[in-house]
Amino acid sequence: MHARLLVVALLFLTSLFPMAGRAAGEAPLLRIAVPDDFPPFYYTDADGEFRGVSYDVVLALCERLGYRVESSQFPTMQVMLDELGAGRQDLTVNLTETPERAKLALFTATPHVHETQDLIVRADSDMQFDGNLDSLRNYRIGQIYGWTYGAEFDGAGYLDREFANSSEEQLRGLLGGRFDAAINNGAFFLHLAAELGIDKALRVLSPPVFSLPVTIAVSRKYPRASALRAELEEAVEDFLLSPEYQEILRRYGFLPQRELEVHP
Repeated sequence: MHARLLVVALLFLTSLFPMAGRAAGEAPLLRIAVPDDFPPFYYTDADGEFRGVSYDVVLALCERLGYRVESSQFPTMQVMLDELGAGRQDLTVNLTETPERAKLALFTATPHVHETQDLIVRADSDMQFDGNLDSLRNYRIGQIYGWTYGAEFDGAGYLDREFANSSEEQLRGLLGGRFDAAINNGAFFLHLAAELGIDKALRVLSPPVFSLPVTIAVSRKYPRASALRAELEEAVEDFLLSPEYQEILRRYGFLPQRELEVHP
C-alpha cells in the first residue's frame, strides 16, 4: 500500500516539475515544424541544414531548456499549420497569432524579431501606396494561403484578392499579370527573384502594410502545451538580453536591438 502511494506521489511530482526528471534519462524530444524556405527567417542551406534568425533563436532556447529537437520542413504554410493542428508537430519557430491560428496553437507573448509585410509590384507598374488600404480597392492583390498580413488587411473585405500556395507561385503570378501586387516580405521576395536573375523586374512599395511580431507557436495537441509555452516565454525574455541573441541578429543582417519589447 505504501509503495503504491509512493509511486502515485512521484508521478504527481513529475507532472508538476517535468524538468526534474530530465537529468536521469534522455532529454525530451520536441518536433519542430518549418514551412517552405523564407530567408533570413528560416530556410535550409546548401548542405540541407536549417538556418535563419527565427530557427537559430528557437534552437538556442530548446538547448537552454534541455530539449532535443527533430526538425521537419513542409512545402507550404498551410500544410505546416495542418501538421501543427493535428499534433504531428509540436511547435513552429516563426508565427504570428491570429484568431484562426489560436485554435491550433498557443503563442508566446514576446516577439523575438519583427517582420514586415510589403507590397511588391512589377517595375513598370505605376501603382503607389500611402499606407491607406482603401487606396488598394482598384488593384488585385496576391497573397498566400495560411499567411496573416495584420488584422486590418486580413479583415478588409473590399480588397480584390488572389491566393497562391507559395511565394514562388506568388512571384509567377505577379510577373504573369495574374495580379497587380503581391504582399510578402520585401527583402525575401527580392532575394527569391534575385535567385532567378529577375529582381530588377520588381520594386517594393513603402510603407509596409504591416510589421508582424514574430513569436513561437506550440501545438495545442502537445501534452504539456501550456507548460511548454510558459517555459519558452520565460526563456525568450532572458535570451533577448543575451550577447548570443545579438550575434544571431548580426548573423542574418538584422540591426542589434537595444530596447526590447518584453511582455509581463
